Amino acid sequence: MADEIRQEFARLAEPVVPGPDPYQRLLARVRRRRQRRMAVTGVAGLAAVALALPVIGAAGRLGITGVASSPPAAGAYQPASPIDEPMVRQLLDSPTRGNLAGDAALIADIERQYRAARAELLVDPALDEVKVLLAHDAPGARTVVVAFLDDSHALLRHASGQAGAPVPELLRQTGTPDEPVPLAPYVFFGRQSPVNGRHVADLAVGLAPAGCLVETSADGRIQPDGSVARSWQKVGTDGFVLREAGHLAERWRFTCHGVVRYAGPGGGGLVISPTEAAPPVSTAGARGSVDAALAATAVRDLQGLLDLHGLAGPAPQVIWGGRLPAWVAGAPAAVLVKSCSTDGGCAAVLKTEAPAPQPEPGPPADYQTATGSPDLVVVQTPGETGGVLVVGPASAARVELLDDKGRTIASGQLDTGAGAVRVDPRQVVKVKVFDTDGRLLRTGATPSLDADFSQLGEPTVWAW
Repeated sequence: MADEIRQEFARLAEPVVPGPDPYQRLLARVRRRRQRRMAVTGVAGLAAVALALPVIGAAGRLGITGVASSPPAAGAYQPASPIDEPMVRQLLDSPTRGNLAGDAALIADIERQYRAARAELLVDPALDEVKVLLAHDAPGARTVVVAFLDDSHALLRHASGQAGAPVPELLRQTGTPDEPVPLAPYVFFGRQSPVNGRHVADLAVGLAPAGCLVETSADGRIQPDGSVARSWQKVGTDGFVLREAGHLAERWRFTCHGVVRYAGPGGGGLVISPTEAAPPVSTAGARGSVDAALAATAVRDLQGLLDLHGLAGPAPQVIWGGRLPAWVAGAPAAVLVKSCSTDGGCAAVLKTEAPAPQPEPGPPADYQTATGSPDLVVVQTPGETGGVLVVGPASAARVELLDDKGRTIASGQLDTGAGAVRVDPRQVVKVKVFDTDGRLLRTGATPSLDADFSQLGEPTVWAW
């Protein structure tokens, strides 16, 4: 009987396997959320020209009130992440960097005070090693990145205060993430400061393992084929970059062991949306009926996008305004603006009336981007398969849209060179516009219709 009971228990236990560890499930969810955010980098809050929240790796929040006044309840510490990737270990093993790294007394004081504040920073006191990864003074800012670790796990915290800020002030400015953050081989974050009643970005920081080459570029020029040409300048630091106000409109590139690990917007691409109304802009020469307020917002949006990606070009110009057809949800009012580089390629934004709030993830629904030429822009209308808006020479009266086999898959009439055509944008690779006599005026490729709408000719590289 005893043997039968044991066999029955064994049979019942066969399909029973341990459930997934809750913390690992949470980290996996955070990683997926980070990947979604990075896929639309530069999108959330496109109207901004500045970095948003301080980020460790990819997700975090600013410590508005500083360090908690009393330790959290037992067990309320943020779980440390395993050090399970070689490049993460390289980051943690890197020497202290920054122009304050040689101040041994200051580094020791930072480590001592941050060690004493572990509980207030939601760091498990069992993480007994504290290491300063970055300590740097720049005009207007003192920045630190601190690691709490043991042999197998670690957490990171960072802060930015005024230049020369004492350690207690840095502690008050140290943020704590609102959810566990998986360790990454990089730290990107930014800071905003109040100026005349609004918050203005005045700092962006990027940190990678020592030995990585860091380069920046602010002269990207969109080409006629939609690609981007630019030059790069070495930062001259060991695996980190710190930029202040006036130098934030640029693209960063981190190369480690000969491999480009990151190439994209400075600071990782997080942005904020200004709440104040955009200043008025000229609509002279624009076709259609232009909503002045919407045009002002569209110009600000495109300028923010150019700054975000380190693209050079003149102030955006309003080229069309009107209401989209009924087959676009809500038939919203819309404005198209563009900015053309000296090399003959253009960046464009189609801005529509603000839609109802939508949940994350996903691109905002009130604008679309495209690349084009000075006299021909084709941009997707809202909705994944809705259609396109074409704005060509004012004398253009008809448009044909072609697929990758050269077949005309849609056509439509243009009013003073502008009009919308219902078609699946993903199938369109070329556009032709004709005058009233059927003469071909322009032919152009449409690479941006089959690309990530936020990239503007340059994909963001995340290869850590």
